[in-house]
Amino acid sequence: MQMFRSSNKWLFAARGIGIFYALGLLIFAGDVFTKNQNVTQAILDLLLHFIPTAMALFLTLIAHKRPLAGAIIFAVLAIVYIITGWSNMHWTAHVLIAGPLLLLSFLYLMAYKSVK
Repeated sequence: MQMFRSSNKWLFAARGIGIFYALGLLIFAGDVFTKNQNVTQAILDLLLHFIPTAMALFLTLIAHKRPLAGAIIFAVLAIVYIITGWSNMHWTAHVLIAGPLLLLSFLYLMAYKSVK
């Protein structure tokens, strides 16, 4: 049963932004190569930096199948990020990381409501 058609513009936008968000997280993996370390440690650090990207892609895949779950998951992730890092980071870090998560939550919520 195909509950959410691929022609749903909200779902299409959310999926695209989710993929771009995950690719944007790869920028943070670049700091691995600025340290003086051996190749093994650099590869391990790079793999560690790929975990958030893999999670974002995986959650985007889940949210594509279940938009309501995606809306809840991305909203919770944004709120947790803001709460846990509020005193440690500049406000722009919250805008750059949590802002797209809240946008994804809104888009998946709209995708869910557009078929009801």
